[in-house]
Amino acid sequence: MEKFYKKIADPMIQADQCLIDAVNRYKDGRTERTTSTKAQKGDALKRPVVGIRVHPARTATGEFIRHMNAAVETIQGQPLHLHMFSFDAELDNVKGGDWKDREIMELKAFHNEEDGQMYANQESITGMFNVFWNFIYTGTPYALHRKVNQRNFGTGMSTRLAVIPLPDKGMANRHQQVYPNANETLRTWAYRLDRVEGELPIEPLNDETFDWQSSHLEIAEFNGDKADRTLLKRIPYYGIGISLPFILMRHWEEWQESKTLTMDDTDKRLCRLAMEIQYRCQKFFFGEMAFNYFADQNKEFVVRKRTTRYEEYFRKLPDEFRTQQFMDCFGCSQSSASKAITRFREDGVVEDVKYGLYRKVVPELP
Repeated sequence: MEKFYKKIADPMIQADQCLIDAVNRYKDGRTERTTSTKAQKGDALKRPVVGIRVHPARTATGEFIRHMNAAVETIQGQPLHLHMFSFDAELDNVKGGDWKDREIMELKAFHNEEDGQMYANQESITGMFNVFWNFIYTGTPYALHRKVNQRNFGTGMSTRLAVIPLPDKGMANRHQQVYPNANETLRTWAYRLDRVEGELPIEPLNDETFDWQSSHLEIAEFNGDKADRTLLKRIPYYGIGISLPFILMRHWEEWQESKTLTMDDTDKRLCRLAMEIQYRCQKFFFGEMAFNYFADQNKEFVVRKRTTRYEEYFRKLPDEFRTQQFMDCFGCSQSSASKAITRFREDGVVEDVKYGLYRKVVPELP
């Protein structure tokens, strides 16, 4: 997995290297200022503004935000943010105290939502920003359970994760077929796709995902299945996001020549396959949690109506009553009764029949 990642992410890794070197030189310079008199007399050191994109799990959140704000590229005259990227071979690395602030950004990254911070320390960025971040983690089912479980299911993390179970390796098998150019092919496509810019024409995929989701939502509605509706919520994003790079590779020459993508049934089937896989994987990992979440919610949020003495006495009043009857029922003075009746009239609870006689508009207090 890590070797495959290194080939696919190579364009970002190589582009980051000179930026990482600049940051390390800055840190070395600051350290030298504390130990060398000569260095202290030099020009003031300026922190390099760098858009480093690849970040390990052990990255300070402040540094991550600083780099994300700086990772901007002008495309066709418009400044666009580049996505940050994280890969970790052990999911447990992305849990714990240091990761707490990043959990919110994990949630917001799915839709590139706005976040922000205003901390007192001088090193942190102050202000608002949108979260542009993609991440891949591998780990055990136990690690996944600590990441998403019944207690935190309501955060929505489950529908923002494309969780794919890896097959059990079982007995070791030797691959009989070797593709000598596989590594070079991966590297070639990594650099080709890295240079793609402009708006991709994905209308056929929009139609495909809409039809797929609509048909599945109809079944969920028929079943009255809130859990299923929740799991279906973000499936179309995966259908487009996973299939589009492969579709672009299939129609690469057309894209290079005319910036169009004439999608065929194979492209649409790939999109549907991605959605089916994601949907079934979510049901496998999180289906029971979703069901329990709504079952518990129904138990916890049952509206229990509590009748007060005041409401009970109002209900005992005859449909038409006089001030004295109100005083007798509520056991109050004439002035208190007059104030209450006036308030009821203003609220539309009672109305005048004639002087001193009132009629209830509603049988009980709202």
